[in-house]
Amino acid sequence: MKSIKILHCIQSLSWGGLEIYTVELIQKLAEVGVDQEVLCSVHSRVAEELKKTSIKVVTFPEKKISKIKEARLIRKLVKEQGFTHLHSHTRLDMWACALARWNSSSPRHIYNLYMNALPKKDFVHRWLFSKVDALCSSSEWVLSEASKNFPIAPEKLHLLRYGRKTEEYVSSTEKRTTLRNSLGFKSDEVVFGTLCRIDPGKGVRELVEALDHLSDAEVSKIHMVIVGDPTILSRNTDGTVVYEESSLALANWIEKKQKEPRLQGHLHKIPFQKDYIPYIDALDVFILASYNETYSLSVLDAMLMEKPVIGTDAGGTTEQIGANERGHLVKPQDPRSLAEALRFYVRNPEKAQQQGHTARSWVLQQHNWPHTLEKCLSLYHSVL
Repeated sequence: MKSIKILHCIQSLSWGGLEIYTVELIQKLAEVGVDQEVLCSVHSRVAEELKKTSIKVVTFPEKKISKIKEARLIRKLVKEQGFTHLHSHTRLDMWACALARWNSSSPRHIYNLYMNALPKKDFVHRWLFSKVDALCSSSEWVLSEASKNFPIAPEKLHLLRYGRKTEEYVSSTEKRTTLRNSLGFKSDEVVFGTLCRIDPGKGVRELVEALDHLSDAEVSKIHMVIVGDPTILSRNTDGTVVYEESSLALANWIEKKQKEPRLQGHLHKIPFQKDYIPYIDALDVFILASYNETYSLSVLDAMLMEKPVIGTDAGGTTEQIGANERGHLVKPQDPRSLAEALRFYVRNPEKAQQQGHTARSWVLQQHNWPHTLEKCLSLYHSVL
């Protein structure tokens, strides 16, 4: 089999699900012996994390560079290092990789699409996607949207499920009990919760407003836990964080809601936790109320901890939950629909356990790293 050498391109300065997963994918590929290097900004968290490993990182000194400048750098690296594949992980990198192949069909170009596939069928995008040999997504829904909205041949679309470190998701009765006790949860109360940015698009306001559609007696039987911080806009020169205005306003509104007599002790706002698995373990039901999530890693993590998921019937979340086999679908931006889902699990606690077990089994089968790596390596070789 012909040897391969991959140049991963990820210009992002952020550190969210996309970047964290990309770094993990690269690390997993390294573990099975893939020859690869990573092109990114020296200022990025991606560079910071990968430099802790043996993976070679090629950095540019700017925080951001133009698509044309990145393309020139890619061409130079290909000429010097003989890469057989370019693997782009953001839209800007996809453009740069396509431009780097302006008058050539090599190296081969793999594009991981982590976002929605909005309509792009103009002349420029027809040329652009002609320079993509394979477009990958973890979501069948995203690939369906791409086939409708992108000028790309169907045979270039590939389902490549996210891999997860399934061995890390193990429930601990002792830790779960200790954490629940510390937060004031009683054994006969149902604990709902989400782990996400405190951001309007994540549906956090609607999640809290759902409590207003429950009776006092129903609220007294549950706890709502929100783990996360407002969306970060930037950092000052002294390192202090500047939050997006709308996200900060939402966080302040939640804190006011916590003080309402009927919600005191039942609505909990907890800062972002790096070690987040125990907090998922402490829940009975996980919630993702986003308006239109592409394909959520936090949903997969919750399912691995045997939690059913209340999720909005939009985007890739519908696919993850299925026909309510692994949770409960609700209408986007609809507090009443969320309230009905909360009420369902309060009245049917046995259903939560059943769906949680089904959810974990599904993720173990669909999202284990050995399967993902096998598919990824097969794709690298097939496009050659």
